[in-house]
Amino acid sequence: MTRYFHYIPITLMLILMTACRGNRNQMPYVPVDIYINTSLPAYSNLNIIGGWVYITGGNDGIIVYRQSFEVINAYERKCTYELPNSCGYGVVDSTNFFVECDCDGTRYSIFDGSVIEGPAPMALYQYRTSFDPGTGQLHIFN
Repeated sequence: MTRYFHYIPITLMLILMTACRGNRNQMPYVPVDIYINTSLPAYSNLNIIGGWVYITGGNDGIIVYRQSFEVINAYERKCTYELPNSCGYGVVDSTNFFVECDCDGTRYSIFDGSVIEGPAPMALYQYRTSFDPGTGQLHIFN
């Protein structure tokens, strides 16, 4: 009888490992640690409040957006519908107020990455940022 008790922890562990696979709607993790000098010509749009640029990094690139004098936001361009196999990436629209997914039509606010309309279940992934307006140095990381 006691020899069967050895199988109980193994069985419980297998059940728990199987149960943890439920949340598949997550952004694939990619380490990001990028430094940008906003005074360089390539990033001149970031010197204007409401300005934005695309940069390489993350899963499908990053949208960097100047929200205010002291705040710059950075969003993953990978759309959040049907993650981790999303069909497209975000593109800033002509009004500069929205990011639109090029394949499912979801519209996100460029101000905070939230879903405005469309099938996406969650906001754009937002990276952490640290910005020094005095030096123009921006650090994007997760």
